[in-house]
Amino acid sequence: PQVLQLPDVVAEVSTLLKRLIGDRITLQVTHDRDLGAVRADPVQLEQVLLNLAVNARDAMTGNGGDESKVPGLLKLVTKRVTAADVRAMKSEILPIGDYTALIVEDNGHGIKPALLGKIFEPFFTTKDRGKGTGLGLSTVYGIVKQSGGFIFADSEVGKGTRFTIYLPVHVPD
Repeated sequence: PQVLQLPDVVAEVSTLLKRLIGDRITLQVTHDRDLGAVRADPVQLEQVLLNLAVNARDAMTGNGGDESKVPGLLKLVTKRVTAADVRAMKSEILPIGDYTALIVEDNGHGIKPALLGKIFEPFFTTKDRGKGTGLGLSTVYGIVKQSGGFIFADSEVGKGTRFTIYLPVHVPD
């Protein structure tokens, strides 16, 4: 792990992401100002972005997705989240503190509410038989947890899915 800025990691992997998602999906990247540095492994964070992008691509193009939704939109957003923001969220899971958030959002077919609670389980997949291992999101979850972070998924069938990753702002010793 190293101290880094999330926008640098996103910039590093975005050319690969554009090739990976294809030309029928638009990649939109937005960064907040004054983001706090985080302590994480940049290669693992790239893996998180790749896994989430592949799932988004599949949700927008055929693999269980609605072809009429294409061209799709994949948004990557880095956002500053202060302790006051966390307090206002009234989350029972996210400890109060300063975070840098990474949001990955698509306009794909979405995930059924009954399945949402299972998506981070190893070997669980919503993809057709033979199309997915069910390890992508469990790997994402493991990397986020290993980095001291938290991940939340919100989805609406027919509208898309949003993953929000909160990584604690690094405070030097």
